[in-house]
Amino acid sequence: MQADLLPFIDWSHHPRQIIAPEDRIITAGDPTDMLFLLEEGEALALNAAPRGQHHPADPGGAGDIAYAGGALLSLLEMLSLDAYRADVLAREECRVIGINRQDIKAMWDHDNRLAWPLSCSIAATITQRRQTRFLM
Repeated sequence: MQADLLPFIDWSHHPRQIIAPEDRIITAGDPTDMLFLLEEGEALALNAAPRGQHHPADPGGAGDIAYAGGALLSLLEMLSLDAYRADVLAREECRVIGINRQDIKAMWDHDNRLAWPLSCSIAATITQRRQTRFLM
């Protein structure tokens, strides 16, 4: 479960939202002010994978990324960009938890002030390398 990557978040205190099949969870261009945990269901990020790289659970197009329950949706984009680049659609009914970016930063900073900037820096490096490979 990817949510284990963020053990400092008490997910039980955040409201859940039910997303109908084929509805958008994230719309390309939305600000990255929220992180979304896909608690239950399956979702698909359309055309999100760099060219030539296929996600192991890729049921859609070659550039689509599939998410299953427990996944943090578009985490690298949330950490490194001002806006999401790809739509994320519910493939089936999904239960999603949204957490404000500033709340995550405050929780991350609670134990170590370097955790947030270091994580954002690493995410930005990965995102930039993926984009560079995509343009080649």
